[in-house]
Amino acid sequence: MPALSIQDQVAQRLTPLLRSACSRSARLGRPVLASYTGHLGPAADFDPAALVTQTDAFVWEQPDRGFAMASAGHAVRFTGVGAARFEDVRRGLEAVLEDAVVFQESGAALRAAPVSIGGFAFDPHRPDAVAWFGYPDALIAIPRIMFLRAGSHLFLTVNALADADTDVAAEAGNLAALSRRLAGEARGVAPEAGSSCLLDPGADARDLWAESVIALTDHIASGRPDKAVLARRVSVETEETFDARAVLTRLRERFRECTVFAMRAGEACFLGATPETLVSLHGDRVRADCLAGTARRGKTDAEDARIGAELQADDKERREHAFVARGITEALAGVASEVRAAETPALRRMANVQHLHTPIEARTDDKRHILELVDLLHPTAATAGLPKEAALCLIREQEPFSRGWYAGPIGWIDAEGGGEFAVALRSGLLRDEVATLYAGCGIVQGSEPEREWVESEIKLEAMLWALNASR
Repeated sequence: MPALSIQDQVAQRLTPLLRSACSRSARLGRPVLASYTGHLGPAADFDPAALVTQTDAFVWEQPDRGFAMASAGHAVRFTGVGAARFEDVRRGLEAVLEDAVVFQESGAALRAAPVSIGGFAFDPHRPDAVAWFGYPDALIAIPRIMFLRAGSHLFLTVNALADADTDVAAEAGNLAALSRRLAGEARGVAPEAGSSCLLDPGADARDLWAESVIALTDHIASGRPDKAVLARRVSVETEETFDARAVLTRLRERFRECTVFAMRAGEACFLGATPETLVSLHGDRVRADCLAGTARRGKTDAEDARIGAELQADDKERREHAFVARGITEALAGVASEVRAAETPALRRMANVQHLHTPIEARTDDKRHILELVDLLHPTAATAGLPKEAALCLIREQEPFSRGWYAGPIGWIDAEGGGEFAVALRSGLLRDEVATLYAGCGIVQGSEPEREWVESEIKLEAMLWALNASR
């Protein structure tokens, strides 16, 4: 028997699920999710970055792991504001999944379907409704269409929210046709990135930065906090609209060891290549990254090794790293019976930078949801400081802008509550012909303004290169 086409496969498998969801909706008096996941065959030349142009697109790719997700549209979405945002969206998601009619073919995908995607603002108490329009304090969504690539295999999940009056044939037909179209569009060669220009931040930008660093070190010298993270914001312009697919392709090519991500909202797209995992949860196994302490890469192997050795021996960088590691282990201790971290940080090298790195592993003491752990850990001392609240107060005083989703959690959740969230670093917000980029530096006792400025320049280089930007 010949294999079914993608369109026929979706239509045939989704139709009975939609009928069941309609019947369940009539009994419950509320909409019910229908979800189908199947194996499409070899991944071949499937390019997840190609879907970034779609409405409400999400892209998550880890090139060195051979793992990627790409989705379009929202079947269901949940938003939250303020301190309770993580719990609010989690409860909304769990309520929908509890009623859902789900069929996942044997061996299809690696995690329980349907997989949800989402992201969060760095600081809900510092909103920016203009620059970050479309990116709420909290957003978790179940996509209409999601492709998942694991190694050489490609999987598809199709989701629809149905009620008693849903036209099953029309809904199944629409999603089947959309699946076929998107699978076809996710092929071919990515466009080349156009040129762009980094705008002059102004003659006083360096002086204002120095004043902020000095103000923070004065607070730290008085004993509160131990560390605070100060961010910069720069703008890049192009003559035509930025092509998000071209930018993602460049990020993937150069930063294969990172997580390349994108979240589209209307005409804007937030994207980047982050080296830092905030937290992952699989069963009761937890993993987090302590990534703090930065130096440039060397031009030769010998120079690279020397710079790395100097970073590992640097007292200021080691103290900054220790604050981050302490913050993560103390936060996880409240929900885990085992928390393990190496005593001495290793080096983690990217294409343009190297960091002090300590992986932290734990086992939860009870069944947990990934968003519970995100809530506990965000923001870590790597992006805010320690103690957390004291550092956040200083950031609000010293940074003349909202970070939006920069340095916030972004990631995915499986139907069992596991998943992975990264820290949205080395990132930028593309909106038409303007890109807004961010980079932060950890300020501790002994921090020097010029040295921190140079570190921020190193961190900005990743996105400037991806945007093909000249200075």
